[in-house]
Amino acid sequence: MMKKILMAVLALMLLCSCGAKEKAPYTLADADTVLNSGAFEGNEMAPIDGFIVSILYGIEESTISECAGYMAVNTSVSADELVVLVLTDEDAAIAAEEACKARVTAQIAVCESYAPAAVPRLEQALVSRRGNTVLLVVGDPDILSTLKDLH
Repeated sequence: MMKKILMAVLALMLLCSCGAKEKAPYTLADADTVLNSGAFEGNEMAPIDGFIVSILYGIEESTISECAGYMAVNTSVSADELVVLVLTDEDAAIAAEEACKARVTAQIAVCESYAPAAVPRLEQALVSRRGNTVLLVVGDPDILSTLKDLH
């Protein structure tokens, strides 16, 4: 009897997992979507290249295949930033996701003393990995929550 129950549970789990649809990896076009969403203070975002991203986030540059990065023009008053990373493989993406989370944590500590208004945005930052891609967005949480394809 126990064996039949176990088999039924396993079959149900298999059926449920087959129906789960994995979300598509992030693309550089997702950066454009977020940039045009109005999620950033004053809409003044400056582009940053993959080399700068690798330094700021502590990600091995050779693992970044493609990158779209932007930071607030005036980082002394705004912690807004956006990064879409396409990495060489899933292991690199896992490491990049952890690096992005670490950056957000570090930025919270820094902003608490000189830009406390930025802290709530950082606390609600979106850091997400899909396959070998990673997305980081610090911006208006109300606007970011409307961008369902990114979550």
